[in-house]
Amino acid sequence: MNQAITIIDTKAGNLFSLKASLERIGRTAIIAQTPDDIQGDQLVIPGQGHFGSVMKNLSINGWLNFLNHWRENNKPLLGICVGMQIFFEASEEAPGTSGLGWFKGTAQKLNFPKQPMVGWAKIQSTELPEGIPYFVNSYAIRESEQCIATTNYGETFCAAVKDNNVVGFQFHPEKSSQYGQSLMASVLNNG
Repeated sequence: MNQAITIIDTKAGNLFSLKASLERIGRTAIIAQTPDDIQGDQLVIPGQGHFGSVMKNLSINGWLNFLNHWRENNKPLLGICVGMQIFFEASEEAPGTSGLGWFKGTAQKLNFPKQPMVGWAKIQSTELPEGIPYFVNSYAIRESEQCIATTNYGETFCAAVKDNNVVGFQFHPEKSSQYGQSLMASVLNNG
């Protein structure tokens, strides 16, 4: 069964590489400007972009209340990179801008050996299969009760979170070759 998956257009992410990656795992991917454009019962908030801009665009296009109801109804939602960070209360990248506030914590600029962190890094997890996904980020969540995987690049930070049907990856599964596609298939096919 090929259920449609909706990618939220935050006006920041690389929508087309994400769409292509979802299609490689056999899914139909729809890009939605507003909640009226949704097809299917699964949502993806893409990565890349500035925390403040993403939150502003979600607000302008009517997504904030919609996303809160989506989560309350326990529908599957995947957030990637900044799309995961907005699940939290705030980010040092955009002082004064609130996130969705679903999880406690603030995305912080981490002390990486090089800024931004760009490249492949191993994750440690008891819930995800071993792998080396692709990261592009300067900000991340250091610790969270919802953390299910960590990575170390100069310091340890949260690489993935999960709370019921809400899953977030700090890394980019759509750029993580077969490992990333396998993870997306696992998360989205079980949702």
